[in-house]
Amino acid sequence: MSNDYYKTLEVPKTATQDEIQKAYRKLARKHHPDMNQDNPKGAKEKFQKVQEAFDVLGNPEKRKIYDQYGVSPDQMGSGGGQGPFQWSFGGGGTRSDNFSLDDLMKIFGAGNTFGDQTREDFFNAARRSKRRSARDESGYGGSTQGGFAPNGSDVEHSLTIPFVMAVEGGKVDIKIRRPSGQDETVTVTIPAGISNGKKIRLSGLGNPGQYGGKAGNLLINVQVAEHPFFKRKNQHLYVKIPITLKEAVFGAKIDIPTPKGNVTLTVPAGSSSGTKLRVRGCGVACKEEHGDLFAELSVVLPQQWTSADKELLQKITSEPSEPIRNKLQWN
Repeated sequence: MSNDYYKTLEVPKTATQDEIQKAYRKLARKHHPDMNQDNPKGAKEKFQKVQEAFDVLGNPEKRKIYDQYGVSPDQMGSGGGQGPFQWSFGGGGTRSDNFSLDDLMKIFGAGNTFGDQTREDFFNAARRSKRRSARDESGYGGSTQGGFAPNGSDVEHSLTIPFVMAVEGGKVDIKIRRPSGQDETVTVTIPAGISNGKKIRLSGLGNPGQYGGKAGNLLINVQVAEHPFFKRKNQHLYVKIPITLKEAVFGAKIDIPTPKGNVTLTVPAGSSSGTKLRVRGCGVACKEEHGDLFAELSVVLPQQWTSADKELLQKITSEPSEPIRNKLQWN
């Protein structure tokens, strides 16, 4: 066989259609590019081989031809009428065996739909899968006995992730209820910087198709939970930083948390509540670039004052050069 599809799907030749379906879903999830961010190109090649094998073994009629002659209908050429039958291989060239098209059609038996078709109809059916890409958008996949095999339906799933995971990325397991009624666990890779309301599309991880039709897609609707202190706007982060009266008056160096770890922030002397300080590159990652973090200072006064503190405050006589409420207006 030019391609050992059973070996690709890691199943024996005696595997049932149900076992082939289960093996396909397992390997499609394992080799999906979104699940292998460290080697997406290699994963894509393996994923495509798994898909190719399932397109044949998942279709009972294609599987009969493959088991009998070691080649799928997709690889067959347009052999001539009553003479020896030819088929082509992915590596180029053709092979000819001494059997006629009539012999091949007998595989399906006199009572099978193919037995009543003309030779031209048979070839059209055998080669339909070569034109699948033009039909994918209409929702149909490979060929069946008399028409098209329907693709599997897409599966939508809502997922709420922590604020920190949305910024830094990560992985989360979700459970998907399959048409059989069984739950299947799928690991979803969350890309760093994903925003609220975005969708993650996992090709081939939706519901399986019938008779070799392509599996649908898994669509993850992502919702991001709020953070108790940090807010996000586009790629920037905003946080309110409490400081003491002493730090506001005399200035200070304070440590604040960021997605890149703690950073030291310099509080200028004479800072008031509402003063914003910018920490470059400590926002949300976007295409290998980071937004900024804006820290808004908030002066926190002590709830209890000693007599000495009150007396000291009373001695402060310096007044601002301009009344601090001079610009406050209603309209």
